[in-house]
Amino acid sequence: MMSQAPLLIAIAALIGAAFSAYGVWRRRGVSAWPRATAEVVATEVIELGSRVQNREGPEQQRRYLARVEVRFEVAGQAIVTDNRRFDAPPSFTEREAAEAWLRDYPTGKTLEVRYDPDDPKLAQFGPSRIPTRRIGLALFLLAMAGFALFIYLQ
Repeated sequence: MMSQAPLLIAIAALIGAAFSAYGVWRRRGVSAWPRATAEVVATEVIELGSRVQNREGPEQQRRYLARVEVRFEVAGQAIVTDNRRFDAPPSFTEREAAEAWLRDYPTGKTLEVRYDPDDPKLAQFGPSRIPTRRIGLALFLLAMAGFALFIYLQ
């Protein structure tokens, strides 16, 4: 009997590619979201704790997340959200690098955000970006699925 492992790998890779492609599709739709002018109300550096590091392995470097909280109005209602809700905050291996990145977002600074009209707390900061890494991941997973299916069918 032929091993089922390549078939399982192909299925897992196809599922991963589908999730990655969904992320690309979701990102594409962000360009059409309404825009608002937001004010930075708080910033903070979040150190990933030992629980996360133990899960990733003891040899992992510490990670520091740069969180920016903003406030803007939608239809007269104040919305307060941060950069953890959509893209995830940028991650750094040194606290100083995270603090340096946050210097571009002093309290009181205004910036443009795009927000989901159905859930305004889901906001994207700054210019719209093409998710090249996620596109690459989807293509890689599709190639792996094809290769695994090729092996399975031999």
